[in-house]
Amino acid sequence: MRTLSQWARDEKEKLEEYSPQDRLKYIWQYYKLWIIGIAFLLSFSTYAVWNYFTVPGEVLFYGIFSNTYAQLGQGSSFYNDFVDFAEYDLKQGVVELDCTNYCKPSGRATGNTYYEKLISMLDSGVDDVWVAEAEDVIAIGETGRLMDLNSDAAARLRERYANRFVYCTPLREDYSSEPVPIGIDLTGSVLTGEYSAYPNGAVLGVNAYTGRLEQVLVFLSYLLDDVT
Repeated sequence: MRTLSQWARDEKEKLEEYSPQDRLKYIWQYYKLWIIGIAFLLSFSTYAVWNYFTVPGEVLFYGIFSNTYAQLGQGSSFYNDFVDFAEYDLKQGVVELDCTNYCKPSGRATGNTYYEKLISMLDSGVDDVWVAEAEDVIAIGETGRLMDLNSDAAARLRERYANRFVYCTPLREDYSSEPVPIGIDLTGSVLTGEYSAYPNGAVLGVNAYTGRLEQVLVFLSYLLDDVT
């Protein structure tokens, strides 16, 4: 039985007898399955390594900030301070603070791609909170896309921040003909104070479909605990 080294030597001697073109034909005819298999393995390994190092894991918290030019996103002091405060392990998941949204729901927003993205994020429950000026949060709150802070799910929010509630009257009269709380006033928070975002004031709305209400409480604690 031939050893591997003997087989390799025999194949080398055989190939030396062929022209370059015939060598390629021979290699492809007899070793194409090996070539395809190795190519697949290399491609899969490359993808696996790329996926491991670049694709984030679980979303730990997601916030959207509309109409501000303050530096709040990844790498900013605000972002880093919040991550430290919440004691998030970014090796285990991702914290997303999106401050690249520019739309005025209280004005003519239809057709604005930022507005369409915001509505899509709210309706799909991707983000946990949305921060904007009061009139814009009220406009979205009227559509039912923000959590009714009188609901049972919002009991802890109500216990801690009821004095900061912002109200709107829902467009759906069958839901309520009376004003309901849909936002939390961020006056005096580190966001509007230390980081100088929203000089006209800001309100935080909680996505009606969030599955991370505990993390919303953590975020609000970061923003308001020193002033509430």
